[in-house]
Amino acid sequence: MNNDLLVFNLGQQRYALPVGQVASVVPRASLTPLPGAPVDLIGLLRLRGALCPVIDIRARLGSPVGVPHIGECIVVMHTRTFRIGLLADGIDGVAAPERPVRGVLEISGHVVAVLDAEAIVGNDVRAYLATEAA
Repeated sequence: MNNDLLVFNLGQQRYALPVGQVASVVPRASLTPLPGAPVDLIGLLRLRGALCPVIDIRARLGSPVGVPHIGECIVVMHTRTFRIGLLADGIDGVAAPERPVRGVLEISGHVVAVLDAEAIVGNDVRAYLATEAA
């Protein structure tokens, strides 16, 4: 089983997703706003002819929402029910975990919080997307 992780950063904190949950990483582009959407659902990205919702999980993780800047990217990941983009400040690379430490990992001397694609997407975002798809 492949345990490799895609490591990315939001501010000073590093996070990771299992490579198997990541479809692609693309530079941040213009997003189409979604009226009435939850605050962390920041818009839709046109990606290879399809629309992909994009979330900024900073608030959900207890961090202030960032100002858009050059270098941001979108990690497109899979959940059981849909594909969704996750806004990131930058990508650190793909790495294999060195050792687990209480739910986080040490990778190249840095503590990295591993995220679960299912858990990242809040119920409010799921409900909004389900309503819009109907």
